[in-house]
Amino acid sequence: MMRIIDSRPLLDAFLGALRPAAGRAAQVTGAPPVLAIVRAAENAGSAAYAARIRATAAQAGITCHEVPLDTRMDGAALCAQVAAVSATPGVNGMIVLLPLPAGISVPQVMAQMDPDKDVDCQQPLNLGRIMAGTPLYLPCTATAAVMLAQGMLGDLAGVNCAVIGASASVGRPLALQLLDRGATVEIVHIRTRDIADHARRAQVIFAAAGHAGLVDAAWVSPGAVLVDIGINADPTGRPGVVGDIDVAAVAQQAAAITAVPDGVGPMTTGILLANTVHAASRQAGVDFTYPDLTTLPAYQALRL
Repeated sequence: MMRIIDSRPLLDAFLGALRPAAGRAAQVTGAPPVLAIVRAAENAGSAAYAARIRATAAQAGITCHEVPLDTRMDGAALCAQVAAVSATPGVNGMIVLLPLPAGISVPQVMAQMDPDKDVDCQQPLNLGRIMAGTPLYLPCTATAAVMLAQGMLGDLAGVNCAVIGASASVGRPLALQLLDRGATVEIVHIRTRDIADHARRAQVIFAAAGHAGLVDAAWVSPGAVLVDIGINADPTGRPGVVGDIDVAAVAQQAAAITAVPDGVGPMTTGILLANTVHAASRQAGVDFTYPDLTTLPAYQALRL
């Protein structure tokens, strides 16, 4: 029977372990760490992510400000607004949620952020640091996905992994993290021929294509572990979001699958908030260490 992995209990434990660090930074600065959320487009996935951030920030001792922008802005105006948020005194970290309005350059907008405040690791300098293996902060979604895979399987060294999607924000940082852990990694994308054949060779599939229900039984080998990173509007028109994997179709094949939106999503938020505390600590001259997941019973309970 396929196990469905819900990381919300792990997020609660992680935030509890993170809160003392936020308190230490606040003692120096006189205020809790502050995270600014910039959202410039209407999108089910980004709306769900913003709501989760707002709902959980207080658990970590973080103040959260959402900065809604006019979706009719042109690129120059959006860049100016992002730069203004980044320069705001008292804002320790910020995230610009994707997608942006059509026709606006993502790299150009992300470049307006101070790298020290880019807690989602999307500023070009921070992307370069990730590629060089010297990240300033942890790439949120990629780190969350790898953490859950390690929680289920333990050591990933030698494990065959398929990453579906090659985006700069998720697919590529994810592949690098897997390589750093000794996994054998294959990246497949929209131009890959016979994608299902590639996916079937994997013991772990990370689906990050942004295409609802893309992965079905034909893509999955018996006993595979599935990490669903996709957040998509339900194509049937029902309320809520769905992932990149057709859960019903793979239920007889897979050993486990992360829930959507409660699998990778909660821990992505957790890493974002940890990065925010890290940023506030750096700016206050306070030492910071990320919480050790392996000591948390909720993490140990993930093991298959």
